[in-house]
Amino acid sequence: MRISVANLFGKNGCTESFSLEEMPKDVYPDVVDFVKPVSLHGTVTNEKEQMLVSAEGNCTVHMACARCLAPVEQEITFSLDERFVRTGTVQEETETFSGDQMDLSDIVRRSILGALPMKVLCKEDCKGLCPKCGKNLNEGECGCDTSHVDPRFESLRALFNLDEEV
Repeated sequence: MRISVANLFGKNGCTESFSLEEMPKDVYPDVVDFVKPVSLHGTVTNEKEQMLVSAEGNCTVHMACARCLAPVEQEITFSLDERFVRTGTVQEETETFSGDQMDLSDIVRRSILGALPMKVLCKEDCKGLCPKCGKNLNEGECGCDTSHVDPRFESLRALFNLDEEV
């Protein structure tokens, strides 16, 4: 995702708008699959030879349900507020660029990654996968024996025995 800043050089305080749309390639293959291109709209402002990029973006991705691993379509929105300086200029906490174009790809990737939810569910009452056979329990019972209790928790069973008096 590149934007041209050639018209801003030497014009302190000038602003230009931009609008980009691009389908990311292999950004997070193990985490998300992009359904729609990343759309980015914003402005670039020359502030004393520093370029300030302010933008809003969105995209649609497929993520795996945290319980059953089914694909879930998720809308992601993010914002950018980043300063750029030309390569060779040393300043803390700024991105660099060379020539008359700035590449926003890395910043957009980081912003999308930061905007991803920690976990998504296909539905609120998702039953997940069977711990024994791996069948998706949303599609029906699997028939596995679930009466086995971890021996470490066997002593707690007495607390829930209704026949005994506590």
